[in-house]
Amino acid sequence: MTDARKSPFAPLRNRIFMAIWIAAMVSNVGTWVQSVGEKWLMAEITRSPLLMSLIETGSTLPMLVLSMPGGAIADIVDRRRLLLVTQAWMLLAAAAMALLSALHLVTPAILITMSLLLGVGAALNAPAWQASVPDLVPKDQIAAGVALNSAGFNVSRAVGPALGGLVVGWLGATWAFALNAVSFVGVLVVLKGWKRTPVTTDLPAERFIAAMKVGLRYTRHRSALQVILLRGGGFVFFGGTIFALLPTLAIHQLNLGSTAFGLLLGCIGTGAVGATLFLPALRERLSPNALLATAILAFAAGLLALSVVNHPLPAGLALLVCGAGWLSVLSTCNTGVQLSVPSWVRARALGVYITVWGGAMAGGAAFWGWVGERWGIHVAFLASGIGMLLLLAATARLKIQALHEPMDMSPHRLQPHAPEPIDPDEGPILTVLEYRIPEERKTAFQEAMREVRRIRIRDGAVRWSLFQDIAPPEPGQLRFVENFLSSSWGEHLRQHHRATVEDRAVFRRAYGLGVEVRPRIRHLLAAWEDHRSILDRILE
Repeated sequence: MTDARKSPFAPLRNRIFMAIWIAAMVSNVGTWVQSVGEKWLMAEITRSPLLMSLIETGSTLPMLVLSMPGGAIADIVDRRRLLLVTQAWMLLAAAAMALLSALHLVTPAILITMSLLLGVGAALNAPAWQASVPDLVPKDQIAAGVALNSAGFNVSRAVGPALGGLVVGWLGATWAFALNAVSFVGVLVVLKGWKRTPVTTDLPAERFIAAMKVGLRYTRHRSALQVILLRGGGFVFFGGTIFALLPTLAIHQLNLGSTAFGLLLGCIGTGAVGATLFLPALRERLSPNALLATAILAFAAGLLALSVVNHPLPAGLALLVCGAGWLSVLSTCNTGVQLSVPSWVRARALGVYITVWGGAMAGGAAFWGWVGERWGIHVAFLASGIGMLLLLAATARLKIQALHEPMDMSPHRLQPHAPEPIDPDEGPILTVLEYRIPEERKTAFQEAMREVRRIRIRDGAVRWSLFQDIAPPEPGQLRFVENFLSSSWGEHLRQHHRATVEDRAVFRRAYGLGVEVRPRIRHLLAAWEDHRSILDRILE
């Protein structure tokens, strides 16, 4: 039984996970079919590498703008309903594209605009979709679930472009867009049948803007997440050269037809699928950082090869290597995000990650398209390969934490109680904790409180401070006063439910240095009628 649960295919024993996984894979096939149709249609209209690369910019730019709001929404609303809305949006966008193509109204501007509209749906969909994995599988299968999602996406990437090449070659781009629209129907049907267990809580509902601010504050004070964002975003900026310039290489340099172009695109997915088969064994032998370095080296080698190839066969082999490297890097980063943040902020953390990913992809596509326009696409491939190697050398000391279990949430038994009910929107709230510390423990206590500060601010406090009383309470003792400000009573209550098991251990170490079991705690409500101005000045 234990071995079965450790199998990389264990999540597929869950019927709803398997149904959603299959439906998503079919939908992704449709997305790649449409991608071939868009790029082939653009190639018929223009030979400009920049305009070609702007399709990729259009589809990924919404990730930069909307993924963070999408993550905040996914953390405060029913994720299943959000997914239904975003999938319906993408169905309508694909159907509109098919109609415009059938009426022969497509121009480069329309192609880029429609890819942008599809990207809007994808950007709002992605954080909720990825954060739903822990809702579908047990905690010890999250890494396998993430890997299977990546594998399904890359199976689609292998099959979709080849199918897209055939559809475009036989039936035309209009049918490619129509097929994509139909592919969303299966996902909508499966999501409609998913009876997601609602998360019950007696806490007040979280506000959208507040949720956004808390997510950004958490990211700013979570160094493990920042390392993943830096390394993953840098990789995507240089690696996105392939998706931006491959159509120009295949259609205008290698003079391939639509079917051969689709097969060449499919090599990336085929390489990724191959990597999926070996990743579980590699994870057993290599640390996340060694795996990341190996995958980046392989991808950079593929980019350097593309800078000199002039035949489809070596280009296909280079793309196989790049596909394997792409899947390995992004799977490692995605799993790292999933396992390095607690459940209450997971969708927001994924939203930040996807925002960085989308920004790097959109900016990289435009930049490398400009380089290809000015100096040629082979120079662009060469420069991006060298840049990726330099980035690897510069970030080698930044280690992704080798986390194998999700961060456990700690049940909170010491929830603050007010003598009278307080409206959740009342605030700001100042929490004051008084410590009595033996003189000989002063240095140890101050060091312990540095970590306490990081946790308080990361989990939602907008201001934190620690003061020492100049009048000692007793000989040999020191009095310290910690205070932190919360934006509202409701936000303060939520902070009490955000601490992980590891965070509680930090608090116990700090509290244990005092002469009392726990510090004395008070909660103060701002007294001014315009008390909101206190918080406004702090946040300026």
